[in-house]
Amino acid sequence: MYIAVGGTVGVKSMVQSFTGSRFDSIDKDLLIDFSIKMIDLEMQVTQLDIYCFIISAIQMGLYVYSKSWIYNNILALIFCIHALQAMFLGNFKNGFVLLTLLFFYDIFFVFGTDVMLTVAKGIDAPIKLLFPKDYSGEKPQYSLLGLGDIVIPGVFVSLCLRFDFLKSLDRAKLEKLILHEAEDEKNQDGRTVKYLCEKALSSSKHYFMAVNLGYFLAIVCTVIVMLVFDHG
Repeated sequence: MYIAVGGTVGVKSMVQSFTGSRFDSIDKDLLIDFSIKMIDLEMQVTQLDIYCFIISAIQMGLYVYSKSWIYNNILALIFCIHALQAMFLGNFKNGFVLLTLLFFYDIFFVFGTDVMLTVAKGIDAPIKLLFPKDYSGEKPQYSLLGLGDIVIPGVFVSLCLRFDFLKSLDRAKLEKLILHEAEDEKNQDGRTVKYLCEKALSSSKHYFMAVNLGYFLAIVCTVIVMLVFDHG
């Protein structure tokens, strides 16, 4: 139930990413709105939240009933997408240091000890991606890929995409558009937003494509290592 509720946020963010403002009409009016100041708890639920919870609960129910790796991976990917939307690093140095430290962390805790594998295998929840590798036995065997191996590099990939976008902006033109809208508050024609959207779509994405290629090769290398050493 906890994962179904948590998955609601991921389902909603994914729906809004693909549909834009199409469902804004059912996401404005609050059906539930309360807060408890003593424990700093606040809950606001809209009609769209209810629909997304139903989708998440059905998905979770299918996973609990079937224990299928397919439903596990769908839920895990939903969490990954939401995490990538919510997480933000201030600059490349933080991302580079984080990835470097996690590189050695993974080597030690995955290959040096059995800590990570024991935790991943011991928790029956969609906290990892499963890839079937052996159906011959009574119990199928799976290779595991932790969600951190997707989310943390994914944050760095998103930084590269943001950098490509910022490089394409004409700063002088952007400042003029912002100044124009600030001076004429009654005539907000949205030219600034249109300009940013056009640049986001048309900007060259060299850094983004390069780091995506590097990440793809790293994942291929990881899968090969798991198969060769039968570990993970």
